[in-house]
Amino acid sequence: MAALLAFVVAAAFLIVSMTRGRSPKLLEVTGAVVFAAFGIVGASNPAVDAFLADYGRSLATLILAVVIFVLLPIVPFTEQYARETAPQQYWHSPVFRSVNRQISAAWGAVIAMMGVGHALATLIPELGTTIPSRPVDLLLNWVVPALLSWWAVRYTARVSAEAHDLAVARLAHQN
Repeated sequence: MAALLAFVVAAAFLIVSMTRGRSPKLLEVTGAVVFAAFGIVGASNPAVDAFLADYGRSLATLILAVVIFVLLPIVPFTEQYARETAPQQYWHSPVFRSVNRQISAAWGAVIAMMGVGHALATLIPELGTTIPSRPVDLLLNWVVPALLSWWAVRYTARVSAEAHDLAVARLAHQN
């Protein structure tokens, strides 16, 4: 049921994005497809539903990482977002593609590490603790992902700023 609800939310975000004139993003579509698949499989097979309850978070996260890495040589996922703010003249430049590959690879690695952390949080037993106070769960499902996301956001900002400064310097040099 949670997966089907997540699908509805993901689909709603896609619809809102498209009604505002934005193209659907590969990660958004991936999320909607994965949640729909989880929901359908979980609803149709109660044994799988229990597995998804335990490992759905890690599985969804690892699928997302795989999609990011598979698409990296074709179209880095960040490129779709960068095109919304970068001037069109840069879209096909080697620097634009390289920067987006670097940022996408960093996010792919971060998301893969999160997926592994989610799986470990499920696998590591915590004897004598209750669900609300599970320190391993708190660490691997919340603290580590928050720190990894913080690092990836800072990395994205730094690499983007360096690329922007380089583009401005090249443009000034040409003039």
